[in-house]
Amino acid sequence: MSEIPEKDLPPGRHHVLREHLMREIRETGTATDRTSGSEEDRDQPVRTFWRRPAFVAPVAAATLTIAIAVGVGVTRDAATDAPRPGGADSPMAQPTITKDPDPLLERLAVAAGEELPGEIKNDQFIYTKRETYHWKVDPDKGVPDGCDTTLEGYEYGVRELWESVDGRSGGLSRELKGNGEAIERGIARQLPGKNTANFYRQAEELPTDPEAMRRWLYGLGPGEKPSGSKSADVNAFAKAGNLLTTNLLPPKVAAALYRAIAEIPGLIAVSDAEDAAGRTGVAVALDVSGAFGTAIRGSQGTARAELIFDDEALTFLGESVVNLEAPTEKCDPLEAGDLVSSTAVLARGVVDTTSQRP
Repeated sequence: MSEIPEKDLPPGRHHVLREHLMREIRETGTATDRTSGSEEDRDQPVRTFWRRPAFVAPVAAATLTIAIAVGVGVTRDAATDAPRPGGADSPMAQPTITKDPDPLLERLAVAAGEELPGEIKNDQFIYTKRETYHWKVDPDKGVPDGCDTTLEGYEYGVRELWESVDGRSGGLSRELKGNGEAIERGIARQLPGKNTANFYRQAEELPTDPEAMRRWLYGLGPGEKPSGSKSADVNAFAKAGNLLTTNLLPPKVAAALYRAIAEIPGLIAVSDAEDAAGRTGVAVALDVSGAFGTAIRGSQGTARAELIFDDEALTFLGESVVNLEAPTEKCDPLEAGDLVSSTAVLARGVVDTTSQRP
């Protein structure tokens, strides 16, 4: 998929360096609008990072199967065993079982709806700590010599953000280097986005009705009907993932979002999903194969996008994009099961000042 312009990212995240596949998926459909913000540094820390194993044994909670051999995720209506990436002869291959993700999404919706919103003041800040991975920056992976790549950097490592509740105050971004150094940059005041929430007060205005939220995810105006195309479904899923990753959501908005996600066709649940911080959870996932063309070298055109949750605490952990296709040439370095990109939300809360933590 093609590169996404800075304006498509939510507030405080002017990461030209982030070629997150979810953003590249969104480029194929309705782009989000970002009207202002600060540009982050392109020089990202390079440090040793984990690589997701191609095969992980299923955990005791809900387990499921992805039909990797043909690069297509099993839909929610399937209930058969299938080999994990690498083929049936792989010594690491472990079968899993497909499972309907709707019960998980409904549990998430109920839990979110029961939360008390609490009082959040305009002069406060939303604090987020996250860890981000991209395979091109992984020193154990990276683009092979002589292969095409982009000139952009990619977000990689741990970052803290303090973002204005009402968008009217400047915020702070703090990038944490592996050597203990912290690089700080300001986050500009924000204006409302057209197709995303640029700050908490705008998130409060998002639909609390599941059907209205579904229409918002698909970018449907009054009287418009869904196209029924796979790209529209992928765009809606990516938009939902972006909202969860980059925003603190009011309880009723979050509940509507989970119920709207459940209406996206082709969803599966993945029990052994891992985020950028190595945490394991259950994921609501969608096969995005072919939705991003050939712009991402190494994804080999076949991938699965995952929204990962703690199955017990029912909290959002992060999102990942997983490569599903074995390499066929030198410039396709990712094995089946490797991460293309991932973002883990490590902490989130409301604070009174920048540099304060919940």
